[in-house]
Amino acid sequence: MWIRRQQPNEADDSSADVDGGYIASASDLMIGLLFVFIILVVVLALEQRRQQQAVDAQRAGVVGAGDPLIVVTGAIGRALKKALPNVRVDPKTGVISLPEDALFARGSAQLSESGRQVLASAAEQLAEAMPCFVDNQRAKRSCPGNPYGHEIETVFIEGHTDSVPFASGGRDNFDLSLARARAVELAMVLNSPLVEFRNKAGQQVFSFSAYADKRPLPNTDPTDGVNRRVDLRIVLSYKPIEELIPALKGSAEAGRP
Repeated sequence: MWIRRQQPNEADDSSADVDGGYIASASDLMIGLLFVFIILVVVLALEQRRQQQAVDAQRAGVVGAGDPLIVVTGAIGRALKKALPNVRVDPKTGVISLPEDALFARGSAQLSESGRQVLASAAEQLAEAMPCFVDNQRAKRSCPGNPYGHEIETVFIEGHTDSVPFASGGRDNFDLSLARARAVELAMVLNSPLVEFRNKAGQQVFSFSAYADKRPLPNTDPTDGVNRRVDLRIVLSYKPIEELIPALKGSAEAGRP
């Protein structure tokens, strides 16, 4: 019976082969892990790019929806024209002008009877048109006309005069413009549901102020009677675009069949 002895160099060769196999397997594993890592990085990069494109598209949709002040002022202006057809609406500045001669006699802060009727009708129209733009009123109704959640911060009732000096009983144009703004607030707001309108801070939406002849209409002579007016100046609450995007997304989903 023959027994073949393993030569010393043969044992070394076998050990080297085993070690080489382990090294090769470890190298293959590392290469495989590297490929997996690369694939994960690519997938994550593509997903991040997709999400950014979606956000950019939503931002574009918000911007494309139009200037919020124009949208809100336009809606309220159209409602007021039903009560006072010759009301002047400037959507870009958020100002709606009520002509003086429709409300007051010249030099007077006493509302005419027709002026009271006009303001009562205006209050009814505002009570219909404004709730979807007022924080404490929106929850009470469906507001498809305001999908982006635009909100009114305040509406200033501003009294204005021309620059013709006014002096009666020690009063001047500032006194006259203030008294007229106050008279409009009393007739249109305090005796109507508008008095309950509150902004997000819980403050009353309507307030009044006076400017006398300090803010004439653009491109007019300060003495021109057209400057005798009461303005409703709409100021919107600021909303960062990040808050508008969810509203845009919800509006788009609601419009899907």
